[in-house]
Formats: sequence, C-alpha cells, structure tokens
Amino acid sequence: MNSPRTKLKSMPSPIVARLAELRAALTRWVLTKGLARWVLLILAIIVIDIVLDRLFKMDFAQRSIMLVVMITLGVGLFYWRVLRPMVSRISDDALLHQIETRYPQLNEKLISGAQLAQLSDLEDKGVSKELADATIDGSIELAKSMDFGETINRKEHRKNQTTLGFGVGFLALIVLGIFQTEFLSTWFNRNILLGNAQWPQATYLKVVGVEDGVLVLPRGTDHRLIVEVTENSRIQDVSVTLEIENPNGTAIHTMKPTGKLGGREHLFVMHNVSSEMTLKAHGGDDETDSIDVLLVEPPAILDLKMSAEFPDYTRMPAQPLEGPGPHSLLPGSKIKGSVSVNKHLRSATVGNDQQKWDLDAAGDQNYEFSFPGNNQSLIGGKYEFNLVDQTGLASTRPTRFSISIKDDEAPKIFASLIGVSGLAVPKVRIPVTYKTSDDFGINELWFHTNWRNVEIEGDDGSGSRDVSIAQFFREEDVVRQAEDRTELELEPFNLKPGTSFKLLVRVSDTLPQTPNISDSVEFLIRIVSPEELRADLLRREIEQRKAFQQAYDAQLELSSELQAVAAMVPRGETPEMFDADRQKRMITLARNQKLIGTKLDAIASSYEGFLQESQNNRLDEDVKDLVGEQTLAERFEKQIIGPIRAMDAELISLASRELDNCRRLLNEQNQLLAAVDETTALHQQILDEMKKIMDAMVQSETFQGVINKLLEIKRGEDQIKSEIQRRKPDEKDIFDEDDIFDDN
Repeated sequence: MNSPRTKLKSMPSPIVARLAELRAALTRWVLTKGLARWVLLILAIIVIDIVLDRLFKMDFAQRSIMLVVMITLGVGLFYWRVLRPMVSRISDDALLHQIETRYPQLNEKLISGAQLAQLSDLEDKGVSKELADATIDGSIELAKSMDFGETINRKEHRKNQTTLGFGVGFLALIVLGIFQTEFLSTWFNRNILLGNAQWPQATYLKVVGVEDGVLVLPRGTDHRLIVEVTENSRIQDVSVTLEIENPNGTAIHTMKPTGKLGGREHLFVMHNVSSEMTLKAHGGDDETDSIDVLLVEPPAILDLKMSAEFPDYTRMPAQPLEGPGPHSLLPGSKIKGSVSVNKHLRSATVGNDQQKWDLDAAGDQNYEFSFPGNNQSLIGGKYEFNLVDQTGLASTRPTRFSISIKDDEAPKIFASLIGVSGLAVPKVRIPVTYKTSDDFGINELWFHTNWRNVEIEGDDGSGSRDVSIAQFFREEDVVRQAEDRTELELEPFNLKPGTSFKLLVRVSDTLPQTPNISDSVEFLIRIVSPEELRADLLRREIEQRKAFQQAYDAQLELSSELQAVAAMVPRGETPEMFDADRQKRMITLARNQKLIGTKLDAIASSYEGFLQESQNNRLDEDVKDLVGEQTLAERFEKQIIGPIRAMDAELISLASRELDNCRRLLNEQNQLLAAVDETTALHQQILDEMKKIMDAMVQSETFQGVINKLLEIKRGEDQIKSEIQRRKPDEKDIFDEDDIFDDN
C-alpha cells in the first residue's frame, strides 16, 4: 500500500527573495552572453557576405539566396542563443544545489533547511519538530547573511558585456558606414535591398532595355541586344562577351562594337527569339547580373477597316481604302476607320513624322480613329499605326499605308465642229458636238469666242463674248459627264467679212472658290462673203471630182488587169512559180478593189460635208429665187452622194467577193474564165455607174459656176441700185421746180 503523498509548503521568504535576486542576475548573465554571441555571429555573416559579393560579384539570384540565408541564420541563432536560454527555467532546488556546490563549507545546511521548511508532516515521518525548526532557522540565517549573486561567474559576465558592447559598436559603425561610405552603401544596396548598385571597379556594363533584371522581348522577332560601357567607367576600351543560357545549353558570343558612343556600345543580334533564356554580359572587370528574357506576343492589328471621306462639294460616298496604297486623296479629305488588336494596349496612335492622332477605345481590344481634325489638313506621306501594350512593348511590324494628296484635276472637254470648215459667212450656224467629264462634278459649259478684223479699226473690228451652253450644277444631284450637240449662231455677232473668228468650248467644275476651268481645242474660222465661200466650195468640188476620176481610172485599170491575169500562160517558168505569180496578182487586185471602195466612201463623205456646210451657212436661202428646186441638197443627195453610197454597198462589195472567187478558181481554167467574165461584166456596170456620177459632178460644177455668175451679176445690180439710191437726194437739190417733169 502506497504511503500518503507528502504535502509541501512554500519555501521561507528570505530564501525565496535571495533566490529571486540570483535568478535575475542569472537572466542578465544568460541574455548578455546570448546577445554577445549572436552579435558576433551576425558580424561574421555580414563580413562573409561582403567578402563573397566583393570578390565574386554575385548576381541577383545569388544575392537573393544569400539574403535569405543571412536572415535564416540570424533568426535561428537569435532563437538558439537568446530566446531558448531565456525561456528555460531552473528550479529553486537546482539553484540551491549550485550554491552548495559554490560554498562546500555549508555542508548542505542551506538546502536542508529549505527542503524541511516545505514539509508539513514531519512528525508523521518521525522527524523531531524541534530539530527541524532549528535546521530551518539556521538555513534562513545563512540565506540572510549570504550573497547568492556570488555564485554567478562575474568575470565571464563582464567579458560577455564587453563582447556585446564591441559587437553593438561594430554594428553601429556598419550602419553609419552604410550612410557615409560608398563601400558599405553599395553592399547594403546590393545584398540587403537587392538593388543594382555596383562595386567600385574600372568598367561598368549596362544592358539596354533591362528593367528589374528582366528583358521583355517580342516572340519570334530579331532583337538587337546592346550593351553599353557606362560613361563613368575608367577603362572603356574593353571587349564584351555575352553569355546566353537557354534550354539547349550555354553559349558565349563576342559582341561587336557599333562605333557609337565613342566605341562604348556593343551589339549582338539575336535572330528569331522564340525561347526564354537568361543573359549575362562580361567585359573588363565587370559582369552583369543574370537577366531573364521574358517573351511576349507583340501588339498587332488583327483587322483594319479604313475609308476616305471626300470634301463635301464632291458629293462622293466614303471610299474604302485597302492595302498599303499609295491612296490618292483630295485636299480636305478625312480618313476614318477601326482596328481590332490582339491584346489590351497602353496607347495606340496613327500618323506620320509630322502629325499623330490617338485611337479611341471602342470596346474590348477595338479602337476607332478619325483624322485630321477640323482645323488640320491631311498631308501626303507614309502613315503607320504605333501600338504599345500594357508592358510597354511596341508593335514590331507596324501596319503602314501611304497617302498622296492630289489636287482636283480640271475637267476634260472634247469638242468638234460639224459641217463648218475654215471659212464661214457672217450668218453661219455652227453645230458643235462636245463630250465633257469631271471626276467630281461639272458646273457650267459655255462658248468662249473672240474675233478681230484687221480691215476695221477700233472696237468695232474686235471683241470677245461668252455664250452659255448649259448649267449642270444642281443641289440634289451631281453631273460628272455630259455629251450633246449644240449650235452657235454667229448672226447676232454682226461680223464682217475679213474677220478672224476664234471659238472654243469652256467648262468649269464644282470646286468651291476657285473652280478648275478647261478649254477644248480652239477653232479658227475666217468670216467671208457668201460668194467667196461658194467659190471655195466649187474649188473643193472640183478636187473631189478629180479624185473620183482617179478612182474611175483605177477601176478601169483593175478590170483590164483581171482579164490579163485570166489570159496568162506559162512562159518558161515552173508551174509553181506561175501559180504563185497569178496568186500574187489576184491578191493585189482584190486589195485594190477594196481601196477603190474606201476612196469612194471618202468622196461621198466629203460631199456630205459640203452639203452640211452649205446648209449651216444658209447658202441656199440666197439663191431660192434663182434655182427654184435645184438646191445643193437636191443635186448632191440624189445625183452624187446617194449613188456613190449605193454603188459602194452593192457593186463594189460584190466585186470584191467576185475577185476572191476568181482567186480560188485559178487552178480551174474553165471555171476561172466564166468567173472572170461575170466579174468583168460587174466591173463594166461599176464603170457605167461611175460615169453617170462623174457627169452629175460636172453638171453640178457647171451649175454652181452659173449660180456664182448670176449672184455676181445680182450683186452688181444691187450695188448700182444702192449707189443710185444714195445719189437721189443730190438730184433733188439740182432741180428746184416740182413740175419740171410731166408725171402723166
């Protein structure tokens, strides 16, 4: 059976007080020793880190690892050397045992009295109460008379205090040195703040484009990596190598000096950068930190829609602009459009070297643009879209297009006279056909005329006049081309024979303020009397009759040549040569027949022109009382023009076909002779018809000559009558008597 558990009382207060003093001294001793050891270890770690970084110039990753190691060691050592001893509690009995050990002469009186004072059932254990009380009182007296602190190793404590003081002092010097010396501030920046400060050295390297140890590059592009030897380097003429580490391994490349910055710039071109890597540059006594290459997709345009808005006066709808151009636009035009891009952007602009405009966000990765502004003018040149993403990466292959500013061209105008030659009478009617067009609209069309008569002095002999033809500009519509026939009456001009008259058709476009004006070719007409024009027409008729005579002679010769070819027999040449010669002659005859038809067509057209000219100059109106129904139109249409057209369409065409038939029958003599006979008969019919037409031409010339003579006589009579009429007032002055002549 177990004995009952001994009940303990508290230790006497004098002993407890002395033990508390000992415990406080012990805490101070342990804390001082722990802090001293910890400070020394921290100083050692700092020195080791300074030495390692100064000798080996650790990169960012290595410095980061060292910082973690230093923090871990510092925290661990602080716990092990300071916190753990502080939280460990030594029991009162253990402290008393240490005192007894320190003072052997006590013979365990102090610990015995302290232990007996804690027991409450001494009598049950067979211990004399009087003896126990005496022992307890003795221990109390001993506690009062002793200094428990003497148990602590004061010499070691002072040594620890000295060590801690020196350690703290060195730490204070290091902190002061961080602010006062370049050496320690560089270490603190590099190893504690993990900055980019560099140790004092002869050469300093800088990789262009690196931020926070990262180089951001667009994926799949070529990159010109530039390393600069900084300007504050004492030794700048160094060779620079580039160490590249990627999944395929590590390679070292020698960089090439670019010749810029006084030889301080070095270049290495990385082609088609498609995998992530780390870089490090070496040169002189410097080595950069490891640089991580981060590949990102560059900003790019996925879809571009662009159109040009023309100035209001053109009334043109917006025109889509596709491709790089150059796109020709008018001054005052605007460009609008939208783009969709592959990522969110920090900024987006479009422009050239002189002007730039921001793109406006219009949804997720969609932007709109419109330029130039209201007070700006679009200028020609090359334009490009510049995109920058959220990381600051710009587009590597900007979308470009070019604009050329082209002034509004003047309208085009073509005009020709119908039935009017270089001579015309004062009351001529001038028919004009015109065809005009403009890219953006026609405004007005008019005749511009001027004249001059050297035989008449003053303003009466010269002048100019504009005669409106048409107004095309309308608010609701735009006319861009027009084609028509119009006439200009010269009778209101009151021109006299001998006047040199110039005529052109002028057109203007719809360009505001200063419209473009274009002129047709200028036509020069000399104003003559009807008699002079009739004489000129007669001269030209004679020329055409002679040309017709030549065609008649050619037709007669062609008919004779056909008969000669049909009658040809070999004269010593080979059959092949004989056949080839006859084929050649027949081909020539067929070609000449067509040429005769062409010539006859031209003669008929000339007579039609004579007829139109006569009608436009109203020549028949002057001779109606002389010729009756025998007008020029009657003679030309029925006797010359109509027969020529009919002969050309029927007989000449048929003769050409018959000649082709004869050529095909050259090797069939009997059939050839029959075909030649038929063709010869047709030729004779043509000759007979041509003879009739020539006779009509001669008669027309004779008739026209007679008419001209009659008109000349009539003009003479009119002049005599006019002279008599002019002289009548003078005769009345001679004879004063009213009844000198018998009127009955």
